[in-house]
Amino acid sequence: MKTNIGRRIAGALTTMALTAAAQTATITVQADKPGAQISPQLYGQFIEHLGRCINGGIFEPGSPLSDTNGFRRDVLEKVCELNPRLLRWPGGTFTKIYHWQDGVGAQSERRCRPNLIRGGEVDNPFGTDEFIRYCRAIGAEPYISVNMGTGSAEEAANWVEYCNGTGTTYFAELRRKHGSPEPFRVKYWGLGNEEEADPDCGRLQDPAEYAKVAWQFAKLMKLQDPAIKLIVAGVGNNTNWNTTVLKSLHPVADFISAHWYFRTTQYTNLLGSVAAFDRQLDAYAKFLAGFPAEPKGFSHWYRFPPRTGPVKLAIDEWGLWNGGAGGREVLWNLEQTYTWQDALAVASWLNAMHRHADIIGFATWAQLANVIAPIQTDRNGSVRQTIFHPLALYAKHCGTQAVAAHCESPWLDGTALPALDVAATANDRQRTLTVAVVNRHATQAVPARIEITGGAYTLTGGHELTAPSMLATNSVTRLAEDCVRTRQLPASFREFPPRSITLLTYESKP
Repeated sequence: MKTNIGRRIAGALTTMALTAAAQTATITVQADKPGAQISPQLYGQFIEHLGRCINGGIFEPGSPLSDTNGFRRDVLEKVCELNPRLLRWPGGTFTKIYHWQDGVGAQSERRCRPNLIRGGEVDNPFGTDEFIRYCRAIGAEPYISVNMGTGSAEEAANWVEYCNGTGTTYFAELRRKHGSPEPFRVKYWGLGNEEEADPDCGRLQDPAEYAKVAWQFAKLMKLQDPAIKLIVAGVGNNTNWNTTVLKSLHPVADFISAHWYFRTTQYTNLLGSVAAFDRQLDAYAKFLAGFPAEPKGFSHWYRFPPRTGPVKLAIDEWGLWNGGAGGREVLWNLEQTYTWQDALAVASWLNAMHRHADIIGFATWAQLANVIAPIQTDRNGSVRQTIFHPLALYAKHCGTQAVAAHCESPWLDGTALPALDVAATANDRQRTLTVAVVNRHATQAVPARIEITGGAYTLTGGHELTAPSMLATNSVTRLAEDCVRTRQLPASFREFPPRSITLLTYESKP
């Protein structure tokens, strides 16, 4: 007997669960029903001046492991494996106290300020020029969030001029003086971060007030460079905030942000959170559909054009934030070790984003190194955490377009969740299909019948990730070890091993 578990998956993609007695899954991929383009920036990353994410993570001048820029070579190599096409900086909440001019020019002349967000001091060795160099080193577009807490619209506009100015104006010339004759061409600019939060240094907790101030920021920044794309601060499930903000700002808001963190170590709760995330994306699709794809009646007196195309969702912070023992030290530094069950959840999370590619403009994992991160470092080296592997695998092998898929799967023991989580993608010309399957069962393999409709395709192989147990980990105390097992799959593949992440590749027949 088949039971509908009520999960919409990108239009035609739905998941059904079988009774425990029926152990074989059926996966149908509808090659003739391609969906939305998947943004290459779905696999972005985020760095903030928090704990050892930047200083002691990606950046450590004077270390024997660092290059002449102060970038940790071992970390840089791993970041390039992740292939993030977008990198967000300087925050995060830290944005609300960050003044960009503190972090440019000669190191000896940079200001040291108290960190009013996290405590301690910030001496700014890693600033705008270092950030842009790092983006270029990893092949990522830069995404900068401006200070709407203690900063001004003029300060933000001057930052745009410093980065993108082409004339002989003061801040464009200052960039040249600092060694960068060509403009940085920073396209993505965030108008603040989590501005609704009461406990920090922000001042715009009322959505109408935020929208009013954000308009001034948008005007001055767009007048510096009309081509920039703006991300306005949204709030997860706060419909009142999001509606108020977009009703005002949608003519210039290319994206509205939302942040998701999973905060549980209990496996079924973790997967339940992924399912809830899928449903929340459904709600966002309906919400964003209420705003016109092209703004009407935009006055020419603004002297810059309105946005083009629909408002998209920017998931510019997402991650696993499980915490643990250690009190304040853990709260601020947020360094944790991820298990293989966390990696399975991350892969399911990526599947959900592929299924909702029509509304997601980009996503940036929070954060890149040490702080709730896929890469962990110490002075001797660095390791790929378990969650690193699905992030890298999907970025490298998944296609550029969502494709409708359907899965009938056994139950995950004791839950109303399917053991298999499935999404499908294709390359731009539909010549290659990639079927991403996560077997979330800890101990049971799941055989599957896989059917491709709407075209003639042949399974040519694939890639598989597994680990010896659900709680397997990697650690800087074991630099030479990696608990994650990788395998190239033959074309005869028919069964998904327990606790596995699999990408199957199908090629169209001539």
